[in-house]
Parts: sequence; structure tokens; C-alpha cells
Amino acid sequence: MAGSNARLVMRGVTKRFPGLLALDRVDFEVCAGEIHALVGGNGAGKSTLMAIASGALKPDAGRVEIGGRPIAEVSPTAARRQGLAIAFQHPALLADLTVTENLMLSVPEAKRPRFAEATRWAKDKLEAMGMPIDPTSSVRTLTLAEKQAVEICGALACDPEVVIFDEPTEAFMAAETNRLFERIRGLAARGVAVVYISHRLPDVFALADRITVLRDGQIRGTFNRSDVSEQEIVTRVAGREVTALFPGRADEPGETVLRVRNLTSDRFADVSVDVARHEIVGLAGVEGNGQREFIRALGGATRSSGQVAVDNRPVDVSSPRRARASGIVLMPQERHIEGVATIHSVRENLAVAATHRTARAGVIAPQSEERIVQREIAGLGVRLASPDVAVETLSGGNQQKVVLGRSLLSDPRVLLCDEPTQGIDVGVRSDIYHRLRQTADAGVPVVVLSSDNVELAGLCDRVLVFCGGRVVAELVGDAITDDAIMAASLTGPVTKPVEQVTSGGRARGSRWRRMLSGEQGPSFFLLAAVLALGLVGATQNERFLSSFNIGSMLELLAPLLFLSAGQLIVMLTGGIDLSVGPLSGALVVVASFYVSDEYAVVWWIVGVGLMVLLAVAIGGANGMLVRFAAVAPVVATLVTYMALQGLSLVMRDVPGGAIADPVTVLLRARIGPVPWPVVAGVVLLFGLELASRRCMPGLYLRGTGSSEQAAHKLGIPVARVQVLAYVASSVCTLFGAFLLAAQIGVGDPTAGTSYTLASITAVVLGGASIFGGRGSFIGVLCGVLLLQVTQNVAGFAGLSQAWQYWLPGLMALAATGLFAQAQRRSRTWK
Repeated sequence: MAGSNARLVMRGVTKRFPGLLALDRVDFEVCAGEIHALVGGNGAGKSTLMAIASGALKPDAGRVEIGGRPIAEVSPTAARRQGLAIAFQHPALLADLTVTENLMLSVPEAKRPRFAEATRWAKDKLEAMGMPIDPTSSVRTLTLAEKQAVEICGALACDPEVVIFDEPTEAFMAAETNRLFERIRGLAARGVAVVYISHRLPDVFALADRITVLRDGQIRGTFNRSDVSEQEIVTRVAGREVTALFPGRADEPGETVLRVRNLTSDRFADVSVDVARHEIVGLAGVEGNGQREFIRALGGATRSSGQVAVDNRPVDVSSPRRARASGIVLMPQERHIEGVATIHSVRENLAVAATHRTARAGVIAPQSEERIVQREIAGLGVRLASPDVAVETLSGGNQQKVVLGRSLLSDPRVLLCDEPTQGIDVGVRSDIYHRLRQTADAGVPVVVLSSDNVELAGLCDRVLVFCGGRVVAELVGDAITDDAIMAASLTGPVTKPVEQVTSGGRARGSRWRRMLSGEQGPSFFLLAAVLALGLVGATQNERFLSSFNIGSMLELLAPLLFLSAGQLIVMLTGGIDLSVGPLSGALVVVASFYVSDEYAVVWWIVGVGLMVLLAVAIGGANGMLVRFAAVAPVVATLVTYMALQGLSLVMRDVPGGAIADPVTVLLRARIGPVPWPVVAGVVLLFGLELASRRCMPGLYLRGTGSSEQAAHKLGIPVARVQVLAYVASSVCTLFGAFLLAAQIGVGDPTAGTSYTLASITAVVLGGASIFGGRGSFIGVLCGVLLLQVTQNVAGFAGLSQAWQYWLPGLMALAATGLFAQAQRRSRTWK
């Protein structure tokens, strides 16, 4: 195919990372209507090349053209505007946002629907994938296959001229894969240029027009599909002959080790199976038929009932810890979430699973640890510079070997492998297949769940095929073929879906459970606590419900409403602002010099102007320290905390300077018993809540805190969002400072110090995550209200001041526990 028809052209692309030449003068092009496969081993540079094409990564040299035009700027947004979309191997999704919100962020501004129509629009896009995905669900609750489907939907929703699929079928079963292939062929027929990256060579040969091999950052050849064999591609990818991809089957299965009887959950029922000592048993079926829930239930990761025995002894699989203690070890599908701690070293990830071998009396013996780690690295063939490098720096295949190593170092009596070769190249797959066979030969039976029927046929001694939550076929020995597995999956006996049999009250309780596990869940608990405390206060003293007491409580909480709103804005980005308290005090001190009865109104304006400048300057300084100086938010805002407190004491070492009476009267005015600033604060919080859900800046804010890396790939201006969040926090603090000044009436340098802890407490009580991405401004309102009512009730009840701290703390613990339990149950019911 000629370059004049090319839609994506990359010339001389070079990219270096510290100690690594990832791409070396790579030339690559894709033409309109072409499906061009890009294959290579883990670490070959495929994903790096496509990250450069999509604007997520800047090349050190070379040029990129999309649709015949050089890319205007290196950014995902610019690439999407020019017609290129990408579905990443590891979905660039924001876990704390809904499916609809993620899809809206995935498409260019011109193609986004209005928020009122977004759910319907998202549902239409999702239906084409053939998966029953609720567009209002949080991405955090989805399975890996569902996340991959959403990622692909986001790319296709852009109506691109060029679309890149990076390992799109690794999480899919055969039916989902076939459906995707139909869509890809349809795209090519319409003239779309398709880049298809995959380690599954049968898929590549079934789909591609041309195949390009990339190894060690260099192009090793581009071929028409009809001119090359699968074995030739394997050799070029591996850089060596791979003569035996799969090991042989077991000669003798041996005695039964794992015995399962009538294991039942909400997605499968009455599954009984025996696994012998030297067997590798595969689990197959169309995604969603219970096989994944079954293997996770055996590993304790999903609730179940029934009997499980290992070596004729009953075992407890009610949790992963208990299952592991019984000798059943699960190697999970999502390695980056459940398999390894990617920011820690290979040594730490392996050693933590072997502490029972290396530690005596709680003390680890370094020599024993080193010996075990080195032996496992050598046995698995992990390629790395040093055991002390972070796991996240390794290729996908080497990461998967570390996951397997952790599982083997746990001394399993039964090894469960959920997609053990997902996203890794043919050479590493062969290594893992042989290691699994060695494990079974050594007397540890292996249960493998795979969406690749060819893999199951080549590796397993037996395959159990699931349909409707039940085992509908058992294939043994030479009867295990790709076609036989597919036929059994699609033509098994028709049974009533397990969900309809076992879930009984699930539908009735799901809405309530979902509401409690959502971001507004803590608000219900907080409101209940406020009502309970109010009842206690009313029984203690009849004056508790008087209009005077209610008005006084509301007036006192007004400044905290604004400071807590600012605190949540920062927390949503994954930061924290310790400076809000001292900043409010410093602003009050500034006001005391200018906003006084002794000066004309013009000086009041000057004072207000100086307060605005100080607030914006502090917010900007915090944001730039965090973003551009890479200072931890706690450290950065602690520095400004101390600087502001020192500034306040320099300006006034003792309280002084009365605030002008007209200002205090205005700011303390009431609408009935309710101070109007409280009404303004409530309106602000409801407005911010609406904005965080129903406008793009709100999605940017939450998305930045949910995953900075994914946010960048989706085109969110992360740096700008983080800096502006701190500025917004300081502006909210400015409003709170005006109210604080009106309350205390003088410039007190220590007036605001207690508000830092109070604002953080209110936000956390409201259910916000300290890691960012999740939080509710309605929850903040409820948290502030609870703090104020607690203080008031404690006073009426004659409790010591200590209880004013203990009660909110105990409630925070209870609220956090209930919220976590609701979330865990929500995930379990998936």
C-alpha cells in the first residue's frame, strides 16, 4: 500500500528513557482502509511508539503526521482533534468516575453530547460491544473485560480516521473477540486506518492486511499477511527459534488434591470438581458465565458457599488470607491492582511472599532473602538490571513473571491462575507454560482460567467449560481442541441463568446498596448522626431547639463551610491544603488594618484588594510547589502554614484593630433564624456538587485525582487543574475569612489555626478519599453540620472538651467502616 494513501505516518521516531533506547529511528505508516498489525515482544517498543502517535508521549526525534498533516502539538487532545484515537492495553479510565463520564472525556469537545443526553448517548455506544454495562456505574466496579470494552467504546466514539487497538482482546472471551473483529473489519471497510497490536498471532493472521515486527526498538520487517508464516513471525519476534511453545501433558494425574463440592455463588451454582496432583485443569466459557467468579471464589476473593477440601482436609475460602493459609493461592488477573505493588522493587514484591522462609521471630535474615529472590528471578527468567528496580519499570511479561514468582513463593498446595499470560509475548508465554507444567509435575495442581482457547488446548490436561454458571462439558486429553472448547461454550445445555436462581433479594437490595456504596452514602449516615445528636440535645435542654441556639450554631459553622469546600476541591485532585487555617487568620489580620471605622470606604476597598491578592498568591504558590517543584502536598502546604502563621504574628503579636461595624452587621445579618452567609455557603456547596458532576471542569477535577496518568492520556490539563484547585481553595478560604472577621471583630493572629484540622475532618467525614478522585460537597455540608452539632450538644450535656474531639473521631471511624463495607459488598455482588 502506498504512502499517498497513508493516514498515519511516522518517520525517524526515536525515544530514550534513562538507561534505555526504547525506539531507534522507527518508520511506520498505516493506510486508509488497512488493518496493519504491529507485533513484538514485551519491551519491544510497541506501546511507546503508539503513545507517541497518540500524543501521550513526546519523541526525542522524528515526525508524526495524521491525515497528511503534522501533529499540531504533542497532546492526546490534539491527536484526537486530528482524527486519531487509541484504545490502550491498560485502559486509560478514571476509576472514581462513571462509565458515561469516562466516555465523555474520551471524545473531542465537538463530539461530546450535552450532559442531559450523556447517559443515553453512552448506552448507545456501549450496546455495540454486546456487554450489559450500566453507563451510570462507577468504573471501579467493572470487570477487566468491561473496562476494556469501555476503553474501546471511547476510542470508537471519536469517529476517528486512524484508530489504534493496543492488545484489545486480552480480557475478552471468544464471543467478545469475534464481535470486536467484526467491528474492526467494518471500520476498515469504511476507509478507517487501523493499527492492531497483539501477542495473539492467530488473531493477527485472521485480521491483518500487513504485519510489522518491532524488536528492541527497531523495525525488523513489514510483510503482507499472505507472504509470511506464523512461525516466521514468531522467530522474528523472539529473535530465536521457539520450537516447543507448550510442554507435554501429564503422564499420570496422581491422586486427588483439590476436592470441590456444590460450590455456589451469585454467578455460579453447584460446581463440583476434583483436581489431581499432577494436573493442569483449564476453565473456559464465554465471559460472564461464572468461570471467573468460580476461580476467584476458590481463592477467597468472591463470596461463596459449599465444601472445599485440600488433601482430604476441609479448608476455609471465605477470604484470600484464609484461602492462602489453607494452601490455595490465587494468581489474579489484574496484576497491577491485585498482583504486585508496582512502585516497590522486584525484591520487595518477591520477598514479601517468602517471609515464612526468611524470617525468624519477626526478623528477616537478609542472606536467606537474597538467596530466595535470586533463585526465583533466575528460575523465572526475569530480565532486569537489578532486583531493586521498581516492578513498574519492567515489561509486561517480566511483571507477570514476578506475579507468578510471588504466588510460587507462597508455597501453594493448589495454584490458581487467572489469565496467567494476558498481555505478554509468545516467548514469555512459553516460559510461563513450562513453569506451570513444572509446578504440576512437582505435585502442585494448577487451575488455569484463560480467554484463549488455543492456550487451554495446548496447556491443559482437562478443560471444564462453563455456561450459565454451571459446568456443561468436560474435555480430556486429545479431545481438548480450540474448536471443541468453542463448540461446548456456545452449544452447551440450556439452563436457567444462575443469577435468576440465587440472587433472590438482590434486585430489591441493589439500589439501596448502590446508594450506600456511592459517594453520597456517608451523607446518609452523617444526617442520621446529626438527628440522633439533635434528639439527645433536645432531651438535655429545651433551649437546644430555640431559634437563638440554632442561629448561633449556624453562624459559627459558616466560615467552616467555605474553608471545607476549598479543602475538598484540593482533595479531589489528590492533594491537601494545610494552609487554610493560618491563611484565614492572616486575612483577618489584614482586614483589621484597613476595614475599620477609622478609615474611609476607599481604604476598605484597598484592604479587600490586598486580601484577594494574598489569597490568590498563597493558592498559586501552593499549586506551583506541588506541581512544578514536585513537593509533596503535605510538605508544601505545611511550609505556607508556618509562613502565614509567622506573618500574622509579625503583623499583630496580640489581637487588635476592630473590624468596621457596618461590615460585621452585614455579614452577620439573618434571614429569620438563619444567617444569610450560611444560605450562601449551602448554595455554593450544592452548586459545586452539581458542577463536579455536570460540567467538564468538574470532571477534570475529579479525573485528575482519580488517576493522573489516565487523566493525561484523556487530555485533561493536569498541571493547570492542580494549580487552579489550590487557588480555588484559597479563594474559598477568603470568603470564610470575611465571616470569621465579622464573628471575632478584631485582628487575631491565631484565630484561624483550628480550622485546618476542622476542614479536613469535615471533608473526610463526608466520605472523600485522601488519595483523590472521590468526594461529595453534600457530604462536606453534612460533615460540617455534624461537627457543629457535636460541639453544641457536648456543651449542653456538660461533657468535657475532650468529647468534642472524641465524638467526631468515633463517628468518622464508624462512617468509614460502614462505607467500606458497603463498597466491598457492592463489588462482591458484581
